[in-house]
Amino acid sequence: MIGWRGYDFVRGVRSACAACVLTLLWAAPVVAANQPEVGTTVLIKNRVTGKLGTDERQLKTGSRVHRTELLRTGPQAQAELKLDDNTKLALGPDAELLLDDYVVASGNDTKTIALKFIKGTFRFLTGRHAGETYKIETPSATIGVRGTIFDVYIGPGGDTFVLLHKGEVEVCSRTRACRPHRNVGRVVRATVAGIVSQPMKWTATLVPGVGVAQAFPFVGKHLAIDPVRRLIPTAITDGVLEQSGKTIEKTLKELSPF
Repeated sequence: MIGWRGYDFVRGVRSACAACVLTLLWAAPVVAANQPEVGTTVLIKNRVTGKLGTDERQLKTGSRVHRTELLRTGPQAQAELKLDDNTKLALGPDAELLLDDYVVASGNDTKTIALKFIKGTFRFLTGRHAGETYKIETPSATIGVRGTIFDVYIGPGGDTFVLLHKGEVEVCSRTRACRPHRNVGRVVRATVAGIVSQPMKWTATLVPGVGVAQAFPFVGKHLAIDPVRRLIPTAITDGVLEQSGKTIEKTLKELSPF
């Protein structure tokens, strides 16, 4: 038999355990709530969620997003957001983006913006800070930004495809093979195996079964964050490369307002 002292000891242990459980249950939401807000959604179509810690919510147009929040779009969904430094992002269907880091120093001077494009397709427009403050990662590449606009598609196997609209980027593989990309309307591919391609057109053989409209759904469309119609699908595929003796580079310049 357990004496009164034994019962007191057992009750004390149970009370302590219950207190621990309650502390843990309350701690998780507090940690999530303590993450600073870093931007606002300007357009949400269909189901888009944000996950912060263990808490998941459905986003709406006008929702604030937080540092370290994981954003996911559904099969027919689209999300567009503007970070507080004026960086703009669009997510296509079945995309995942992690707002990995957003460090602000005194005077609201943004020092680091780190983003992870995990899957799907995206458009990125730099904000008001220098390009070296951005750190963009994908499953197979790191993208260095130098004041620019570009689309990213992550293939089913993890390869990264970068379509340039304006400016310049540097695409580096996980093995640190790097290539500058200045060719508007062309795609650079970084493979999981560590190979970074020359700028090229999109072809049906790059990702079997995936057409240019699926890989880069924002091409030729007006977006809430980017109302300019940038390029058209035939300008980046196996379409006509010359028109009346004009090179594709000149044609692309005529298509782009920049």
